Amino acid sequence: MNTQQHALRQRDLSGVAAGSVITTWAIIGAFFFAFMAIIIYQWITAPYFGPTELAAGVEVPLNFKIGVRAVEIVMPIFWAIMIWHQIIKPIRQNGQPTTLGLLSIAFFFAIFWDPSMNWIQQGCVYNPYAFNLGFLSGEIPGWMSPRPNLLPEPLIAWAGGYPGFLAMMTVGGLAVMRLVKRKFPTISNVKLSIIGISSAMIVDMVIESLLIRYSGIYAYPGSIRALSLWGGHWYQFPIYEALLFGGWVGCTSVLLYFKDDKGRTWVERGVEKINLCKNSNFRQTIVRFLAILGFCQVVEIIIYVLPMPLITANADPFPEDTPAFFMQGTGMCGPGTGLSCARPELPIMRRQDLEKFAPSPIYSHEETIERISH
Repeated sequence: MNTQQHALRQRDLSGVAAGSVITTWAIIGAFFFAFMAIIIYQWITAPYFGPTELAAGVEVPLNFKIGVRAVEIVMPIFWAIMIWHQIIKPIRQNGQPTTLGLLSIAFFFAIFWDPSMNWIQQGCVYNPYAFNLGFLSGEIPGWMSPRPNLLPEPLIAWAGGYPGFLAMMTVGGLAVMRLVKRKFPTISNVKLSIIGISSAMIVDMVIESLLIRYSGIYAYPGSIRALSLWGGHWYQFPIYEALLFGGWVGCTSVLLYFKDDKGRTWVERGVEKINLCKNSNFRQTIVRFLAILGFCQVVEIIIYVLPMPLITANADPFPEDTPAFFMQGTGMCGPGTGLSCARPELPIMRRQDLEKFAPSPIYSHEETIERISH
């Protein structure tokens, strides 16, 4: 076989060299993995590292205490079951985990960008009753909103919740795509993909609305009320959250649907043809994971991370019935914290401004609201 024939054989039907697509995505995934590792290291070695405690005198209702603990117990169990069925069991049988199993690990790393809507000003809040260590947002270059380290990101709940919730959305979108394809076998791939992504959006809207209303583990008080369900109440749910967050997760439904005859998605194809991965299931798994991680990170950043804070910067004031444990309970904003919660009448406060204007007169939250109301 001459060199030209060998080169032709090493290319797939699209004319792309075998392994080049997965190599590109794996490099992107490795970059994001290294970036997140650096930020996490800076966070855990920072002098402020530690839990955000519930402020004295602020209470969390019993039903929300139960709701928080239920999420912290149920979702890790759900992910443990997934790890067994999608990662450990397939490795024991075939030497490699399933794509859904690798996706669930990539979903775990999506926690890194979870509070991205707070990038410019605070829009989402968490219940400090949940186990937390604050969060790392303040170490992300360019982060603007003040006191990001105090956000009580519910680490135990989300360690299982993110892989669990996002897997539900992915599988939900995938199931609908398969059902529609059986009913309408001639449907185009574009229409089928749109249906799958839309289904994931709906699943997100249902799951998040129920979580907010009945567990009290988090909320979106800094939202545009006219674009939210139950707008004007603490449990309001911004529809654009479902469109953007559900939209990027829905793309993984599409990714899973279109597999080749070896069960590989678009970003995994050709892994066995990479010299590094030949005759090694372990190295193939690592490269597959990095490629899937790269895909998830890029899609999440483009569809969710970048537009969400821009929308939040135009949000309405926090609803008047927002529970105290979401505001002064965390020390991020509200009465007694020395910082008013974001509202359109006030200028956007950057985290550097707290130190910059420290010598200036400081008005309480109540006095600030009174001044802008007259």
